[in-house]
Amino acid sequence: MKYQRKLLLYFIIVFAIFAIITMFIQIDREKRFKSDELRAKLHAYSEMTDKLLEHYHDTIEMAKMLPKGLRFTLIDKDGHVIYDNVVDRSLDMTNHLNRPEIISAQLNGNGYAIRESESVKNDYLYYAYCCSSGNYIRLALPYMITIQDVIGRESLLMYGLIFLLVIVLIVLVYKTDKYGHTMSTLKKFVGDVERGNVNYENIKFSDTDSGIIGRNVISIYEQLEKSKRQTESERERNRQIKQEMTNNIAHELKTPVSSIRGYLESLADNPDIAPEKRRHFIERAYVQSMRLTELINDIALITKLEEASKLFMREKINVRQIAEEVVAELEVQTEEAGITIEDKLTTEMDISGNHNLMYSVFRNLIENSLHYAGADIRVVIENECPDDPEFYHLVFYDTGCGIDNKNLEKIFDRFVRLDESRDRRTGGTGLGLSIVKHAVLYHGGSIKAENRNGGGLLFRFTLKR
Repeated sequence: MKYQRKLLLYFIIVFAIFAIITMFIQIDREKRFKSDELRAKLHAYSEMTDKLLEHYHDTIEMAKMLPKGLRFTLIDKDGHVIYDNVVDRSLDMTNHLNRPEIISAQLNGNGYAIRESESVKNDYLYYAYCCSSGNYIRLALPYMITIQDVIGRESLLMYGLIFLLVIVLIVLVYKTDKYGHTMSTLKKFVGDVERGNVNYENIKFSDTDSGIIGRNVISIYEQLEKSKRQTESERERNRQIKQEMTNNIAHELKTPVSSIRGYLESLADNPDIAPEKRRHFIERAYVQSMRLTELINDIALITKLEEASKLFMREKINVRQIAEEVVAELEVQTEEAGITIEDKLTTEMDISGNHNLMYSVFRNLIENSLHYAGADIRVVIENECPDDPEFYHLVFYDTGCGIDNKNLEKIFDRFVRLDESRDRRTGGTGLGLSIVKHAVLYHGGSIKAENRNGGGLLFRFTLKR
């Protein structure tokens, strides 16, 4: 079954249920209305009957004066039936004191009940009235409500509901037809997607709510396709970067490995080499092995930072204490190079981070100045903007030679050497500043480099409090 027919069928079912509920409500209203009407009528008849009984001693003659169809029963104080104009008194009639209308009349002077007559087996509305003689006058009228009664009284409502049904069905058919166009277009779109042949220019929707939803669905899918293409492009770019990094790593590892191999081959091929020469070769091989170790450690660290940074354990660390620790550890090397380090960090600067990563930040920055800034310079570490509630702002600079402005954006890239011969001579791995950048990003901050007024290279970086 098509969705349009289903929708119409569901609506007709709901409307039918609504009509049935409305009918039951109207029947209940009609019952209450009829009950009130009969009670008022029987009350008037009861008062009239009480006055007639005072003037007529013949109950049978008096009963003939009552309206046709009205059941009249006279009951004494003890509940025995004195007279009934419908049921022959000669029949064995039970005591009527337990009838609900009689009980109510005993308490309130009058009472009524709607129930089935035990003698004639029809529904009646019984009305009992305690007359002046102490006996009970009980009058009853048939009580029956039919659907025809309700329809006859509420015919205008019924016609209104039928008219409303017709109008709603017409509107529903009109609306579902437009909705059907939207669904057909979406169905065709799904088929085109499965075949991989989507032409977005040929997809048209009507200016309805369903049409707007359809356009939004197509737009979202189109954006997802673009995002997918961008992701694939980014994945390809990352693959190329990783390939380039692999090549760089292989190239970087080749130099110290080749050096170590050359020294060891020289020692193996010349067993009678002079002790001084032998010691020189061993020392050079050791230096290259240390460089190889540093390179492997740096590669492992930056790879972990890029691809598995969540594996680094976080704890409360003190940035100022870590900076002091690095300065103390490199004191011998800096003194030999004639470098003076001024640690001007004045606050404790507690953050949530990783001790080893923060240690590598300061060590790599100082070693960068140590290797490339020149001799007899100053290195200054200080903090600024102490009132920022969200970040610590740190400044690291040296008074050395600085670098060309065109190279400032490159110094954080991996394996970037601005002076190849100098880097080889000083033993740099080409990963130090890249590690610094990734470590700062891990701590929720940012970093940038600039040439300092007056000479030297300056780094500004932030750490999240």
